[in-house]
Amino acid sequence: MGARVNFIFKQSDGNAVGLYSHWGEDSWAEDLALALQHAARRKGDESYYVRMAISYLIKDSILDETGYGITAFSYTDSHMVILDHPILIDLAKETITDETGTHSIDSFVQYHTAGLLI
Repeated sequence: MGARVNFIFKQSDGNAVGLYSHWGEDSWAEDLALALQHAARRKGDESYYVRMAISYLIKDSILDETGYGITAFSYTDSHMVILDHPILIDLAKETITDETGTHSIDSFVQYHTAGLLI
């Protein structure tokens, strides 16, 4: 069992960093929005931006043995079909694609952080 979600950070060179969360499906949108808001000051510097976003997402479980996994891979659209609940964060296009469609990162962050106490 679990509430799996896969965050795919697609970089401008076509490669990707994937963060698998075993229990993140229920709060993934708010969690990701806050992580991207945290990383925003490094937008344009993909390696730091991705590191900051992933660090934020795993901050409460950083030393745990289970719960998250990180992988690097050459991205293809087939990853959106074979992964559990894939969320594509396309850094070159500055978009997020989920089951509801494709949204700009800025509008996604604004929508999912509205009303949150930060």
